[in-house]
Amino acid sequence: MYSYALSALIVFATSHSLANVVGTDSQNFNTITSGIDFVTVHSSETLEPGIFNFGFYANVAKNSLSYLEGVSTPGTKLEDTLVTSDLNLGIGLLKSWDIGVSLPNFLSSTANNENARSIRVERAGLTEVRLNTKYRLYGNRSGGMALIASTNINLIGNNPYSGENSGPIANFELAGDTTLGRVALGANFGYRMRSPGRKYANFPVEPYGNQYIASVAASYLFPKSDIKLITELFGSLPTTKTNANTDNSQTSGEFLAGVKYDASRAIALHLGAGSRIITGNASPDWRVYAGLNWVFGPFWGKKVIYKAPKIKALYVEEEEEKPFEQPVEEEIPQVVFVPSDVLFAFGSDRTVEEVVDTKNALQDLVDEMNKPPRVLRVVVVGHTDSIGSDKYNLELSQRRAETVRKYLIDKHRMNGAIIQSQGAGESQPVADNGNFQGRRLNRRVEFKIYREVQNKKNKKIESAETTPEDIDAAAAPKTPEKKVQLIKSRPPMLKKKPSRTSR
Repeated sequence: MYSYALSALIVFATSHSLANVVGTDSQNFNTITSGIDFVTVHSSETLEPGIFNFGFYANVAKNSLSYLEGVSTPGTKLEDTLVTSDLNLGIGLLKSWDIGVSLPNFLSSTANNENARSIRVERAGLTEVRLNTKYRLYGNRSGGMALIASTNINLIGNNPYSGENSGPIANFELAGDTTLGRVALGANFGYRMRSPGRKYANFPVEPYGNQYIASVAASYLFPKSDIKLITELFGSLPTTKTNANTDNSQTSGEFLAGVKYDASRAIALHLGAGSRIITGNASPDWRVYAGLNWVFGPFWGKKVIYKAPKIKALYVEEEEEKPFEQPVEEEIPQVVFVPSDVLFAFGSDRTVEEVVDTKNALQDLVDEMNKPPRVLRVVVVGHTDSIGSDKYNLELSQRRAETVRKYLIDKHRMNGAIIQSQGAGESQPVADNGNFQGRRLNRRVEFKIYREVQNKKNKKIESAETTPEDIDAAAAPKTPEKKVQLIKSRPPMLKKKPSRTSR
């Protein structure tokens, strides 16, 4: 009997990869490089500019290798166990564009029948290098669509699935997602273009051809415990079947369920398990995994102030000028967001005055308030993310709002009589608390600037509210807005008939 093996060329590394089965032919569990929302399934969201995500995962898979047909004998069960790890780095380059690199690695393998003709691991090492990029076509904090491209550079020697002297693999995917309250949904669909090499002589497995790849995911956030429950389904389908001569199908499918725990504002921990739903290549009877994502930055592209678009009031045009003077009226407030990360150290209510961004943010805010028309009052509202208890977050947000109020009074000589402070805690999120980028936007100080109405003959008839879309709209190109007027229509004049007089 002959024994054939997958032998790694480099003995080092670990991985963190892309959604679906975009990975080595002996491993279907490939985690995303951004670390946003799910485990192996992409959302449309990209890493913000200057944000780095480091990820590490380890997983144990039972019975994922293929055995040649007719190997087992009655009463004999062939079993194998693979231990692998994944290392990744994701980087946000520009708005709506990020990149990533993944390094999958075999750590160890065992089999109960070393003499069986099987495809097995001969020694540990790096299996491939995987590069990816994602560009978001459109979307907001509630969902969107993105294009993903990636390539696999095979480093496994004697790999019968890719063939001798095979070339890189190219993957193209479309990712979509949506958020409905605490529920997030995602789906990826794509095409995998392989460059198979020659079939190995005296080995009955032909290299695989192109494949369709797909995955779906759903998650539910428990904000009080900072835990997200994640379920995923991923698989592949060959465009044309080849002669595999193994006990596993070329079509693969796997189900995954796990939890994500936000241990801190920068670190998320993962734990879960999965099982095959189709007896396909590299799909195990079961697997367990554990991992973490660590986010740091931004190192560039930091946005200090977010201006929410001011909702225009509707006015009623008066028929004639009133002779008496009207009382001073307030405009609908202009809403300005400043991320708390810019103003405060983690868990603190003391401003980080030595940080240039802190001075710039508050100076820009003061410059904004000094613009006409006259400011009548300013409400400073502190907000937090969901990490921590309700009481702690409410008190922290109140202290931070009061700190900013005192800063404006002491450092910028603003009139304290017109500045109020409030704390809202975690009760008014503008983004998803289920990922680090959403939590960063929720940790904010909000300034509501009320100004004097310039045109006193106009009377407001509706009020403004800040919505989660305001932050996204603030970053969008501004277009000229038209003032909408509701003009009172005069009733038609009735002609008066002339009265008859006696002659």
